[in-house]
Amino acid sequence: MDSLTLLTDKAVMLAPIVAAYVGIAKEFRIPSQYYHLISLLIAALFVLVPSHVQQTLTTISIIGLTASGVYHFTKKREDQPNGKA
Repeated sequence: MDSLTLLTDKAVMLAPIVAAYVGIAKEFRIPSQYYHLISLLIAALFVLVPSHVQQTLTTISIIGLTASGVYHFTKKREDQPNGKA
């Protein structure tokens, strides 16, 4: 595999993770003017760290974001009358 393919594969995997972290920033009511900067900083963190650290951060992110997303979704449904979202 060439380096461009590897880079593309990483970008495809990391883009939704970065987007999820920006979604978290929105939940904390960070002004929207900072969303682009936040996404760039998070992306830089993932890209600039050594490969083994990147793999660990990716695993932590997938597990943590998935768990919080599921909790957030179920919590909203429980708060609605008759369980309607």
